[in-house]
Amino acid sequence: MKISVEKSCSVLNFNILVDEIKERCNKRLNIIKILSNKKWENNIKKLHAIQNTAVRSILKLKYETPSNIVHHEAFNKLKLLTVSNRLFELSEIYVGTGLSHSIPLVVRLVEEYKEGFESNYIEYPTP
Repeated sequence: MKISVEKSCSVLNFNILVDEIKERCNKRLNIIKILSNKKWENNIKKLHAIQNTAVRSILKLKYETPSNIVHHEAFNKLKLLTVSNRLFELSEIYVGTGLSHSIPLVVRLVEEYKEGFESNYIEYPTP
């Protein structure tokens, strides 16, 4: 029985495995989303510890693995958000949602601001 080289090479695709690991990481790290809504005050170190523990368990890294290696593995290879980036993103969503259900004058002012801000980046064709 002959197996073509092209067919066997297409089976050895690690993108599916990487996507599966990324999905598992994102599912487990959604706990950060829940925890970020609680009042942690200035104690972001606890959130970093929780995130590092979750990443270590998913990637099967030893507990003694330094944080910089965990960050490299998780954030560069799996393209996960850092705690501070995720908290910033959530706060933007929270403020945006709050303003969208706010006083009509505030909503109008925000829309005008966005239009003015976006118009700064219009590119005109050069002659």
